[in-house]
Amino acid sequence: MPARLFVLGTFDQAETALYDVDLMRCLHEAGITPAGVVYKRSRPAENPDRPVENGPGPDGRHLIHVHDFNATDLVQRLGELSADLLIYAGGRDLLRGPLLASARLGCIGGHYGRLPEMRGMGTPEWSVLIGQAPTVAVQRMTPGVDVGDVVMQARVPLLSTDNFASIRERSYYLTKTMLALAARRMLLDDVAGTPQAPGVGRQYYRLHPALHLRAERKLTRMLSAAP
Repeated sequence: MPARLFVLGTFDQAETALYDVDLMRCLHEAGITPAGVVYKRSRPAENPDRPVENGPGPDGRHLIHVHDFNATDLVQRLGELSADLLIYAGGRDLLRGPLLASARLGCIGGHYGRLPEMRGMGTPEWSVLIGQAPTVAVQRMTPGVDVGDVVMQARVPLLSTDNFASIRERSYYLTKTMLALAARRMLLDDVAGTPQAPGVGRQYYRLHPALHLRAERKLTRMLSAAP
């Protein structure tokens, strides 16, 4: 696929291994070859003050090491590289407007929670507390918190032996698969997603330990009652 897709993420693997992480494998299986990876390390001291580019290599792909995904130099470089789509691999970075607008189709990212009803943090636990099925969504990201156009979403399959740790692990792999499928759909069909209705849903925050315990108890009851 000739479209120019770039993956943004925090990775501690060696540069030679960046094209073998989970998301890259999913993109490969979806028939997408990323044009490059923009990455930073989890330890800030290991990141350069300004973007450092390695490439293009023999395969034409770029590796760009940054300390901040919003860096002006990076935004400019992505424009020069004619990026069609960005995929944010996940984390707690605040991606700002200039970066999100640097690619023709913007940037997509995953979210654990049904949109627009369930925004913010602790969403698997909050979903169970309010009686909603744990869900994974792919959205076209905006500077706001989980208010972007919804490209794709699906319920997370549950097992009778599940706890929130196993639900999050399954959500992780489901998110990577859906990001690859959503990217393919957007690149082939130029689909931007469905806008979220304004004023619907709410933003949730990290749970107090007492609420987390309530969520665990409700999950146990819910799974034991399932056919």
